[in-house]
Amino acid sequence: MYNDFMKVSIIIPIYNSENYLDKCIGSAVSQTYSDIEIILVNDGSSDGSEKICRSYEEKDPRVRLINQPNSGVSAARNAGLDIASGDLIAFIDSDDTVEKDYIEYLVDLIDKYGSDMSCCQYDDLGNKPEEPKNITGTGSVLKEYLLSNDITVSVCCKLYKRHLFDGVRMPLGKRYEDNFVVYKLLAGCGSVTIGYEKKYNYYSNPQGFVNEPFSKTQMDIVEAALEQKDFIDSSYPELSSLANSRVIYASNRSLLKMADSGTVDEDCISRLKPLYKAYCKDFLKGPSQKAAKNFAKMAKISPKLAMRFYRLLRK
Repeated sequence: MYNDFMKVSIIIPIYNSENYLDKCIGSAVSQTYSDIEIILVNDGSSDGSEKICRSYEEKDPRVRLINQPNSGVSAARNAGLDIASGDLIAFIDSDDTVEKDYIEYLVDLIDKYGSDMSCCQYDDLGNKPEEPKNITGTGSVLKEYLLSNDITVSVCCKLYKRHLFDGVRMPLGKRYEDNFVVYKLLAGCGSVTIGYEKKYNYYSNPQGFVNEPFSKTQMDIVEAALEQKDFIDSSYPELSSLANSRVIYASNRSLLKMADSGTVDEDCISRLKPLYKAYCKDFLKGPSQKAAKNFAKMAKISPKLAMRFYRLLRK
């Protein structure tokens, strides 16, 4: 049974989320696990978000509101981490919700298996495993992360022992901020437990970053993959081919976003060309779908040709 002596800090970064915020905070305060604090970080919202946050703070002593000038989601999460008093840390994005037993489920996994991190799902899995998977050994944990989708790149859907954030914070001024951080947190884990129950409800916000047209900040996902590769190469060289494959996955994401936007950014393309030349072979050996591999093979020859062919197929 879960351990009620482990306090959990739930951090919710907020920016202009008034349309979703009541449901989000409502799902956090309704948790079946009792020993929680909920840290709401209002990142300079100009809508009614602060008013909603303050109403929860006034009626629930577990809720704490921080107001700061608009500095981005990374700065908001970092502000929450800096004041968190829990033994365990969880994140919820302000346009998402969680099931009532979200925290209880994740705490139970950590308590049962003695892991440093536990994970749940945000999609309903068809043919899901009946039992959680416990992975031991940092190298094995990182291999699982690089090779499968069971450990997602999001900092949400997870519960962390506090020590994992010693010396680790979200990068300021970066898009795809989770990609810069999750591998570092996993590198601090002796074991990770993956639960296959859906406990996190992800909302695809049409105004969110992932739905924006291409801009150079979309290349941050490639920068994160290259930083991850450098870390893997130096600390776990036996996993280098998997890290190389992730560089191409990120490159595909950037090139496809460019194609969807009808944009040809010569500078970004020139940065991607040598990556396809160097690492495509490792991507082709991996578990990605055939369409992604075919796109990468074509991009190795010519990124522009791959983009044109992709656009033709979408017509």
